[in-house]
Amino acid sequence: MSPFAARHARPAGPGPMRQWAEPIVVGAVAIGLIAGVMLFLGTAGVFGPLLVLVVAAVLGWRHGFVKGTVGAGLPITLLIAAELVRQQLSGDKASGVIQSVLIGASVILFMGGIAFLASALRGRYRQPAGERPRAEADYTGDSPWRS
Repeated sequence: MSPFAARHARPAGPGPMRQWAEPIVVGAVAIGLIAGVMLFLGTAGVFGPLLVLVVAAVLGWRHGFVKGTVGAGLPITLLIAAELVRQQLSGDKASGVIQSVLIGASVILFMGGIAFLASALRGRYRQPAGERPRAEADYTGDSPWRS
């Protein structure tokens, strides 16, 4: 018998850098592909912005509220910065700087709300396998609580 305490080997999880880099990269690639396809096809349809909201929901579900919001919101801030540069270089004054920043901020807040909703639903309804309710729950056929 060893004088040292027994240690149970746990699998090493991802480091903090990967925990932040993964949602940022996935969000940037997904939103970049959506924006690229919309620019390539020249469409101003409704499905592109809806897919961006789906990306926010998936990132919120997978990575939680904060990391999901950062992963979905950072590419939008880069797109807004690119739009502001485009406006300055082309001399296009159709939508001003303030309007572009306010639109971007509202999109990021809306995406943050969707990421929060998805992470809250995950926290509420996704239970680990070891914590599932037993068969002898309150609502079984022979329970006195059943009406």
